Amino acid sequence: MNTMKKLLSVLLVLAMVLSMAACDGGTTPQETTAPTTGNENTEKAAYEVSLQTKGGMVMSGIDVYVYADSSLSDLKDYGQTDENGKVSFQLPQGGEYVVALSGVPEGYQVEPYYAFTGNTAAISLSSALISDGNLAGASLGLGDVMYDFTVTTPAGEKVTLSEVLKEKDVAMLNFWYVNCSNCVAEFPYIEEAYQMYKDDVAVIALNPFDDDAAITSFQSSMNLNFTMASCQPAWANAFGITGYPTTVFVDRYGVICLIEIGGMPSLRPFTCAFDHFIGDDYEQKLCENINAVISQVKPTFTMDSSETIGAAINSGEITVTYRPETEDDNAEYIWPFILTEKNGEQCLKASNQQIEDSYAILYADVELKAGQALGFDYIVSSEVANDVAYVIVNDEDIYQISGVYETEQWKSCYPCVALEDGTYELAICYGKDESTNAGDDTIYIKNMRVVDASAIDAPTYIPREAATTVDGFDYTYVDVVLNEKDGYYHVGDANGPLLLADLMGYTALSEEKPVYFMCYDGDVKVNGESYYDTMLKFFTLASNSSLNGVCTVNAELAECLKVVASQMGFDGTENEWLKVCKYFEAYGTSGEQLVDPIKGLATYSAYEAKLGKNVESNYFYYDRPILPRGLFAKFVPTKSGVYRVTSRSDSVNGVEGWIFDENMEKVYTYEHSERMYEDSKNVSMVYYMEAGKAYYIDIAFWDVYDAGTIPYDVEYLGASYKLFRTASPGYFTYDTNATGDAMYYTISGGIDVILGDDGIYYEDLGVDANGKQRYGSKLYADFTGITSIFNRPISTVTTTDSTGKEITVKGMIDMGGFDFSKSENDLQILGYMAQNNNDIAATDEYLKALWGADYETYAQEYKIEDVFAGRYHGKGEDMTEQVRAYLDQIITTGSEECRGCVVVTEELAQILQLLMEKYTFENVEQSWPKLCYYYQQLG
Repeated sequence: MNTMKKLLSVLLVLAMVLSMAACDGGTTPQETTAPTTGNENTEKAAYEVSLQTKGGMVMSGIDVYVYADSSLSDLKDYGQTDENGKVSFQLPQGGEYVVALSGVPEGYQVEPYYAFTGNTAAISLSSALISDGNLAGASLGLGDVMYDFTVTTPAGEKVTLSEVLKEKDVAMLNFWYVNCSNCVAEFPYIEEAYQMYKDDVAVIALNPFDDDAAITSFQSSMNLNFTMASCQPAWANAFGITGYPTTVFVDRYGVICLIEIGGMPSLRPFTCAFDHFIGDDYEQKLCENINAVISQVKPTFTMDSSETIGAAINSGEITVTYRPETEDDNAEYIWPFILTEKNGEQCLKASNQQIEDSYAILYADVELKAGQALGFDYIVSSEVANDVAYVIVNDEDIYQISGVYETEQWKSCYPCVALEDGTYELAICYGKDESTNAGDDTIYIKNMRVVDASAIDAPTYIPREAATTVDGFDYTYVDVVLNEKDGYYHVGDANGPLLLADLMGYTALSEEKPVYFMCYDGDVKVNGESYYDTMLKFFTLASNSSLNGVCTVNAELAECLKVVASQMGFDGTENEWLKVCKYFEAYGTSGEQLVDPIKGLATYSAYEAKLGKNVESNYFYYDRPILPRGLFAKFVPTKSGVYRVTSRSDSVNGVEGWIFDENMEKVYTYEHSERMYEDSKNVSMVYYMEAGKAYYIDIAFWDVYDAGTIPYDVEYLGASYKLFRTASPGYFTYDTNATGDAMYYTISGGIDVILGDDGIYYEDLGVDANGKQRYGSKLYADFTGITSIFNRPISTVTTTDSTGKEITVKGMIDMGGFDFSKSENDLQILGYMAQNNNDIAATDEYLKALWGADYETYAQEYKIEDVFAGRYHGKGEDMTEQVRAYLDQIITTGSEECRGCVVVTEELAQILQLLMEKYTFENVEQSWPKLCYYYQQLG
């Protein structure tokens, strides 16, 4: 059996339902007719032009023109290089032809012409960084020659890419920002790799968002020694960056050869990439992702003999032969299981510890009689969800085991109960991803044994086919019953094992295509229409199932499978749809059947959410990525009122939350809108719910690849509740209907506001039946807290840290934010002047060092000559004193949630609007409520 191919085929099919990649067919050269030679009777010969870079990479799609001689006046033929960088011509024999090139990308050095040597012209083009390009306005991608640039570090050191590549074989550009958790996770590995390769490798970490002070503080706290500097945000746009971190590798020839989007929290990707780019035998190639340069590591261990292993781990009467992987195409890279000790006992372990992106496989051929079970004990100490031990019997994926077991207690596994006498092949495959390691980073195996099935002493579920055959033609089908209570089909009776449909794997219905591909490829149609859309929701459930590719069968799915079987089957029986199905026979469970593998993935399989705090059963557990996001818990309130759902996760990346109604319409999305809820990593969802109606709570990790438990509480707040929340929690969104000079941005979400007769702003509740205006809560401007817009409060605030030390945070009033005679850029230049004792010459020299090659661009953008001369570019007057007068109106008593706020008057609203226009987007009507809160009346 080829276990590796088995595993890869399963993972490939599952991945396709979650992410369908669109392929670009590329550009096909137009068909052209070569010019005539003028002498059609001359004997012709084949001439070939091959084109590559100096680094050895073929250049396809380049226009090639063949001329009679170096005058380039008599065109004989033309063509375009193919995917191998070659193009052939039929030309009269004996001519002294030359070649001219067109369409060569920028950055390559091209001669006016190239002569043939005999009948061939092998052309190698050198490349160099583009020195006169504007990186801020560029559009660069894989295979492009990089633009040269200069950055200035916070310490004042100028770093120029072209100078770097004179000394180093590769430059790694890492785009990041301070609050990027994935950036933080990979930096220690970048530092470790940098220290190993710094003689040959340059690392330049470019930050498009944070200032020099933030970068300096971050670099010091992380103890990072490679170059870190700020850059223009447009530099990131040049690469079309959609996520952070993004890492760009520029090779010794100045070509962008690898762009990796996303964090790489492991050492090996960086060391493999550096080894690839700095090698003496480096051959230039374009890498679609980091996996293209991650080399496989050959095992440094060999497996002991079967007899030696058996003497160490066998227990009782057992006939078994142990062997390593030998049949797989990559068998030389598959690690063996080796003898070791764990907790003072002899055992086997997977030897690929600390080897990212690797597999270790053990085969055991075991003699079993009908009714006998194969068992062993194990400890898996590994990274949850990502490093997985697969237990496979006769090609059937039985169990997947993962996770760090801190108690390190041995557990029992029974992967096989024989239905007939014979030899059964057990394969244990420990697969490691390319990410971080955890625990001992391996699986331990001991006590291999054969027992009677009645002696199984651990909950065990053995897969069985719902349709079986001896001759491949006549099938026997299990009896199935629809349980009206849970809505699922069961085997034998209404309380028997769950019937499961294998939608992603090969089944008895077809050994050539899973059901998924039958529908996706259009093999199954109803009324001439593809059946794929009808089945899509079940494919999604199967792809997210805790059992690979399997979906529990309800009445709707059963009818769908009957349609598939009617078109794809061959015996035409009413039970033929069961060829797609299986079930799990339970042993050692006191009659308890397998838990629904799609539990929580659909409304009809949702968990139950219970009212109360610290309720033991109120949690979501993620051991795998789930897309679309999250699991569902059904909550049915016994009385109408306002409820709060709060998560209690310790995830570094945080969680997200939603609430759906009984029609699965999203009625609530968590937006961090409560002023008093300060836990940025968790959710607090407050919503009015009606008694007897079903609501579905969905809380998921922000990072879909995070694993672990998310506990949550459901509290009743009362029949009604006043929630102090953001008046405008939505985002700035692009308005495609705007024309001309109109501002293209609007604000999504938020409340309508109205100015009352008392000069105070209120929530606008519209008019009643009699046409009378209805007013809601007053609006409160937050003067002392951090809003979603600004990273500092309006007023200067003094607080104490956990040690009791006083900390003063300078507010926007004292920072000049309300001096509208000066623009944001003006204030930044004035800040630089203050640093240099208002010495204009010294400030100018400082800015030249800070901005480097971009000095002229920035100088024009910031209008520094004007600022030096005292001419400013604000669009209003200095209103610092007007807003300072409101400091006396800051609320200091009453409800805690509004303390530190100021009731919004007409004047204050106008001032806050000017503040928003100064620092965010101009001409966005009523953007000022984003700095305010109000009491939302619920119930």
